[in-house]
Amino acid sequence: MNKKVIFVLLFLIILGIIFALVLSNGSKKDSSKKNNTNTTPISSEKKGNADFLLTDFPLDKVPLYKLSKVSSNKIFVNTDPKNISAFGQNNFAYYNVVFYSDATKEEFLKYYKDLFESQITEEYENSEMVKGTIGQYKVTAAHYGSDNTGYIQVYLSDINDEKINKHFTDFPDIFKASAEIIEHEKSYGLLNQKGGEIEFTKYFTVIDSGDANKDGKDDVDEFLKLETEYKEQYQQKTNYSYDQTSGLMRWKDGEYEAYLTISKGHGRIYLMLRKNIINQ
Repeated sequence: MNKKVIFVLLFLIILGIIFALVLSNGSKKDSSKKNNTNTTPISSEKKGNADFLLTDFPLDKVPLYKLSKVSSNKIFVNTDPKNISAFGQNNFAYYNVVFYSDATKEEFLKYYKDLFESQITEEYENSEMVKGTIGQYKVTAAHYGSDNTGYIQVYLSDINDEKINKHFTDFPDIFKASAEIIEHEKSYGLLNQKGGEIEFTKYFTVIDSGDANKDGKDDVDEFLKLETEYKEQYQQKTNYSYDQTSGLMRWKDGEYEAYLTISKGHGRIYLMLRKNIINQ
């Protein structure tokens, strides 16, 4: 092999090495840009598993202190006239987050107390919860000390906030509400269990027909009527079962596991629908 051929080969090898290095550096830069674009701040303290946070949860305003792992994140809308929020309001909507924190109870509560722009105090202070405002949000932070679990509730200022409706546009059309009940709460959330689950819930208040003939007894046993009606509707569904004692009715409908509780003691009907998150 003459010197000219050797020179050409060496030149090509060197050129190939340079080209590979350029590609490698470019790839790293692109990767870095992508990571910077898609990274969401998990906490001011530490990154953790935030896969189960709703995308619109205001994490930039309400960090999850010393986050280890999110257990669940839901958004609730409550219009029950008998219910009052933690801030004394009717007709309210809020995010609820349950997460594991590396902070002690004392550290946890102090962090949020210091984070509040203004703290809301009550006549009888709860040693396991603090309340306050952060920007447009009213916030509660609770830690009960028995384990490393923290609880955050972030209340939206407007029950008609545009953030809310998008979570319920795909509420499964599985349960048909009867004329004897009225919807008073709904929720949507992500659960960090069984590989991840999506959950929809509602509860309905049962309307009491009263005692029109004044004989001291209800004219209609609404709960017996509803129990009979729901048995007829769902007993042919896959994996149907009904526990008379607890009032829990279960069945499978497509991707969803359906749970319907007929609770005479509460005067309510509770609906819960869950599916594995991989089916989303």
